Amino acid sequence: MAVVESLLTLEEKELLTKTARLLEEVIETVEVSNDKELAGDLEAALVEVKEGKVRPLEDLTRELGLEGQVQT
Repeated sequence: MAVVESLLTLEEKELLTKTARLLEEVIETVEVSNDKELAGDLEAALVEVKEGKVRPLEDLTRELGLEGQVQT
């Protein structure tokens, strides 16, 4: 059997994987910021958070008896 040598080290492969994930996040961020309606909805949601109009997911799952069924 022939031995196949890798062109990249494990460290380089891991770095490329992390870079690809980061680029995906950047692309998603750009897409969201270019969607005026979505950007507006996000801004409105952040205002509601600052005004205290939201509560932790853990509290809601506890009230609904869904502990252990919903990942928080």
